[in-house]
Amino acid sequence: MFLTQFSSSLASSRRMGRGLALAGLSLLAGPAAWAAPAAASAPAPAVAASAVISPAKQALIDKLLTLWHPEQVAQMMVNRPAADAVQHSRIALQGRVSAEKLESTMKGITEDAQAYVDAATPLAAAAGKQAVRSTAVPMLANQFSEEELQALIALLESPVRQKFEKAAPDIEGAVGAEVARRAGPAIQPQLDKMKQEVAGKLRAAAMTR
Repeated sequence: MFLTQFSSSLASSRRMGRGLALAGLSLLAGPAAWAAPAAASAPAPAVAASAVISPAKQALIDKLLTLWHPEQVAQMMVNRPAADAVQHSRIALQGRVSAEKLESTMKGITEDAQAYVDAATPLAAAAGKQAVRSTAVPMLANQFSEEELQALIALLESPVRQKFEKAAPDIEGAVGAEVARRAGPAIQPQLDKMKQEVAGKLRAAAMTR
């Protein structure tokens, strides 16, 4: 079970950005994820102080941005609240309703979360492209020389780097599987105990509310 959960978690993390990615938690119950920061009206110093970018440097930055995609943070910002809603809903319902009720309710919650992702994604994607132009481009121009930009491009285009990035998930998966094989029998009882204690506290809190 420990190995299965590890593999499932690893696979989910690799699907970030494809459909409803059930990734990290934190934004739904906390402050509004999409509320503009108080200081948003004042541009960051690095952006505000940007000078005119030479055509040569702009061409290098444009090339860099075809290899590195900082605008993808917008998709992550969309996914996180949906992930939070789905995962926390399942945790809250487990042990409190029947398995059939749990699955039917979670199906509806997942559909709601997916509808939000579908609606928010194009808005966030458009904002992400604009944000790259207004923030990342001048920051890159201010902080990197043309020679450094060329070095970054060479690094990102390196066949060895590309080969490593393709191999890394398999290597990490193999390490994780071996960790699960070696430590799983000892960790699984602790994991089960933690789940039982958390479920008990949730039930007790619900009964005394």
